[in-house]
Amino acid sequence: MVGRRVSPALTKDDAHSYIIAVKETFHDEPTKYQEFIKLLNGVCDHRVDKYSVIARVEELMKDHQDLLLGFSVFLPPVSVEDFINKLKTRFQSLDTHVVGAIRGLMKMFKDGKMSVKEVQEEVIDVLFYHEDLIEDFLRFFTKNPVSTASLLLQL
Repeated sequence: MVGRRVSPALTKDDAHSYIIAVKETFHDEPTKYQEFIKLLNGVCDHRVDKYSVIARVEELMKDHQDLLLGFSVFLPPVSVEDFINKLKTRFQSLDTHVVGAIRGLMKMFKDGKMSVKEVQEEVIDVLFYHEDLIEDFLRFFTKNPVSTASLLLQL
């Protein structure tokens, strides 16, 4: 659920209102609210990467879908197109086999020769040491493997 931006014109007031809503929701669980604030401060100070924050916020707010949705509007979008562009740019001159390997994995998946789990494991191997690409891929492939595979076949 978290990971998609809904509104392009967010303000500081929107962020402030959201933080107040989190504080009110967790008024009887102050440690959760304090952890949430620490996570936000960690992102601002570049001590914590956004993927770790997203995962932890999802865990903290698992019973509060309204807060999760509210949090998601402050995140930049991650799309298959963004992933494709990063992949092509990064591997355009070195390790050119990576793009072809991903395309091959998607074809095998679409042809029913690999399961979702097998594709995920193979992509992790192919993208070894490129954690940001692995996280992006896993995020959208897990949610919708068939349409993701179709888009990645266009590489």
